[in-house]
Amino acid sequence: MKEQANLLPLYEQVRRSLLAGIESGQFAEGGFLPAEPELMSLFDVSRITLRRAIGELCADGRLQRQQGRGTVIMPGKVRQTLVSLSGFSETMDGLGRKAGHRILARDDKPDAPAIRDRLQARALIRFDRLLEDNGRPMTLETLWFDPVRFPEVVAPVAAGGSFFAALRDRAGIVPAHAERQIDVGFPSTSERGILAVTAAQPVYRIEKIVTDAEGRPLALSQLVTPSHLVTYTIKT
Repeated sequence: MKEQANLLPLYEQVRRSLLAGIESGQFAEGGFLPAEPELMSLFDVSRITLRRAIGELCADGRLQRQQGRGTVIMPGKVRQTLVSLSGFSETMDGLGRKAGHRILARDDKPDAPAIRDRLQARALIRFDRLLEDNGRPMTLETLWFDPVRFPEVVAPVAAGGSFFAALRDRAGIVPAHAERQIDVGFPSTSERGILAVTAAQPVYRIEKIVTDAEGRPLALSQLVTPSHLVTYTIKT
């Protein structure tokens, strides 16, 4: 790889070559990059140039350095349409990925009168879940709904199933509308540990409320997702 053969800086040429290798499957997602000496020989560059290229891809979220282990290749961003009513499982299925819902905590009688009022609920149940993409942490979710109105949904969700699928299959209800409020911030200490991100990596904080065809609230979700994992698009 010769700098004079391309107007781009040498580190940028290496970055693009690495990215092409990831996207072509030469470097498999979930695996580790080859060791630095091997990559330096492959691209015929110095360690400084290689590390800058890798650093750029780490900043983009495509690579992640793991102390004492190497540089792991992260999955590509999930592209999600903000007006979509699809749940997490449906979105991931459409992308050919395997969705997971790991229950972190459950509260059958949460003290949250403001949320109960917003959901027009007689009672509340709360699930703290880790949504996983092919077994890797993607989103922290706090899910709230009325267990009196949807008693048949509780067990499937508690077992790690999709709320949307249980709502459709057990209660015969399909969400008709969704409203999202999106903010960007930084993860808390506990969020960093679960999502495997650093304090400097931004996260999306999304509150989503879904309603039925009559506009009655069905559930409220509070979601925390590292920004390097998802790209949101808006269709009008």
